[in-house]
Amino acid sequence: MYTVLCFFRVKKKNVEQFVKMTRKSGDILESHGTISHHVYFSNMLTGRQGSMGVLNLMEVDEDEELLMAQSVFNSEDHYYEVMKSVKSNDMIHYLDEYLKDLVEMTRVVTSSFTTKHPQ
Repeated sequence: MYTVLCFFRVKKKNVEQFVKMTRKSGDILESHGTISHHVYFSNMLTGRQGSMGVLNLMEVDEDEELLMAQSVFNSEDHYYEVMKSVKSNDMIHYLDEYLKDLVEMTRVVTSSFTTKHPQ
């Protein structure tokens, strides 16, 4: 399995619209083969039982909410196949541009993880 995580610092006034647009983008991704796409609201950002929390790794302003989006694919190759297929979808490009008006993209944190152990 291969997953892409994105952390978004969204102004509180933009959260509702951001989630709506992100879910629409997720529907498009799923229609092109993504296994699943979900948006998560932050719950506890501080560590537990002596561990660090996300707030130790990134700064979130008082007027912001931290949201996480997760897209799941069969493999890294599958991810690239879906991204190639999505390129031809005009609506996804519109939604991406709209999202850029809601969040500062230079502050988005994106990473990928795989269940396949790297050699």
